[in-house]
Amino acid sequence: MFLMQALFALVMALLFTAIFTLGFQRRGPWSSVVAFFLIVFLAAWAGSLWLNPAGPVFLGIYWLPIIMVALLFALLLSAMVPPRPPTQKVETISQVRQEEKALRRTYDAFFWALLIGFIAIIVLGYALRHTPVS
Repeated sequence: MFLMQALFALVMALLFTAIFTLGFQRRGPWSSVVAFFLIVFLAAWAGSLWLNPAGPVFLGIYWLPIIMVALLFALLLSAMVPPRPPTQKVETISQVRQEEKALRRTYDAFFWALLIGFIAIIVLGYALRHTPVS
């Protein structure tokens, strides 16, 4: 079950990453295909553990939650585009660079918090699933 859930989440993440990065030219706020893929993959895998089983069974897993979560996170990431500074405001180059650096740090912190959170959710999903209830 572990292997099949991870494998199906991997396939769906690859599919949606290809569709959104190659087809729509959207990679999220990091402009990285790898970051986009990792978040969609981990979200789909976590969704397969925590959502109620739905849809038909394929190779022992319910695949509908994996597809829906992967699609949802791909859509959310593709919609996350850093705001562009207004063109009317006159700023020095150093001010623009400082603002871009601060924005990049914020997105990087969000990225790592999201990855660590998804990994914790996946580990807890398997740990709680196999814990005997007294």
